[in-house]
Amino acid sequence: MSDRAVRSLALVAHRSYPDAFPENTLLGFQQAVVHGAAYVETDVQCTRDGVPVVFHDPTTKRLTGVPGRISRRTLYQLDDLSAPDPGRFGERFRGTPIPTVKVFAGWLAQHPAVTAFIEIKSHSLETFGVEPLMHAVMQSLEGVESRCVIISFDDHCIEHTASRYDIRTGWVLPHWHRRTQARARELAPNYLFAEDVQVPRVDSEIWDGPWQWAVYVINDLARALSFVERGFTLVETDAIGDLLDQYRAGRPDLR
Repeated sequence: MSDRAVRSLALVAHRSYPDAFPENTLLGFQQAVVHGAAYVETDVQCTRDGVPVVFHDPTTKRLTGVPGRISRRTLYQLDDLSAPDPGRFGERFRGTPIPTVKVFAGWLAQHPAVTAFIEIKSHSLETFGVEPLMHAVMQSLEGVESRCVIISFDDHCIEHTASRYDIRTGWVLPHWHRRTQARARELAPNYLFAEDVQVPRVDSEIWDGPWQWAVYVINDLARALSFVERGFTLVETDAIGDLLDQYRAGRPDLR
């Protein structure tokens, strides 16, 4: 492994720190930063009354233990739930709240060294529409936009956001294909995100463009470094604390 790869490793805390804490919670984000994260990634769904919240799934069952759709609950109704991820952590984190995007933005404002990648989920875009949802999201992010990057699988969301707002964007590739490459060139986002299994094994097949490349989700340090050596700027991980600890252990100058 080259020194270039070791020097340039940048890890993104995927959904906060889900290996050790409930995902997409302020507790998880805070612990990711405590362990040294400079980049975090989160997800946005929307309540029935149009409030963007930090949540990955369109349904509440997995993370709260209570069935139902986010889009069919008001924020008031959602406040009655917590997101302890009982299937993984049991009752340990019972009472951990589901943050709104506005609350998340308030947390981000207190951590000026952190950049946030904010993924707008397709279900909420389809339910509420690109323009109303992005208007609500951008209102919630007021004051921290310069440290946020809007990302989505939905190319129309990226196109709309880039044309209407002064904020960086990233497209999460639905698949690796020549048509996708052509669309990426039309969008010209700041970042392209690819799942690790999508990435071609031949370096020459990785597209050149105005973007930086990010890969997800990698929980092994050697594999993370291998992607950096291939030209990927960012590596998303569920195990931000473990990987950063391993990284620092191999870099005496970072201890």
